[in-house]
Amino acid sequence: MAWCAMVLASSYIIVFSSCWAWIIVFLFAIVGVITIFQALRPVDKPDYVLYVEDDIHGAKWRWGWIRNRLSNLCCYCPHCDAVIVYRYDLILEETHFFCENCRHSLIATIKGGNKSYAFGAVEREIDRRIRTGEYKKIGQPTAGEIE
Repeated sequence: MAWCAMVLASSYIIVFSSCWAWIIVFLFAIVGVITIFQALRPVDKPDYVLYVEDDIHGAKWRWGWIRNRLSNLCCYCPHCDAVIVYRYDLILEETHFFCENCRHSLIATIKGGNKSYAFGAVEREIDRRIRTGEYKKIGQPTAGEIE
C-alpha cells in the first residue's frame, strides 16, 4: 500500500509541476506576442514633422526631420528658388544672404552674428512657431489631412 501512495504522490507532483511550467511558458508567450505587436504598430508622428518649409527673415527656408530633430536647414531665394550664399559683415555683426542667380541681390539679413548664429536664429524661430502652433496657420498640412 505504501508503494501505491508513493506512485500517486509522485504522479501528482509531476502533473502539478508540469502544469505550472506550462502556465509560465504561456505567460511568456503572451508577453512576447504583445511586445511584437507593439513594435510593429505604426508610430504616430507629430504634425510638425510635415512642417518643412517657411519664409523667415525674408528668405525661404527648407529643412527635414530626423527623429523629431530639425536637420539639413537650407536657405533658398523666394524669387527663383536658387540656393542662397551668405556673407558675414564683421563690423556690423550681421549675416547677409544673397542670390547669385538674381544678380547677387540681397535676400535677407540676420543681425547678431555669423552664419552659425544666423542658422541658429532660424532654428529658434522654427521652434517658436512649432511651440506656439503658428506653423499651422501658415497653411502647412497636418497628418490628418495627408492620410
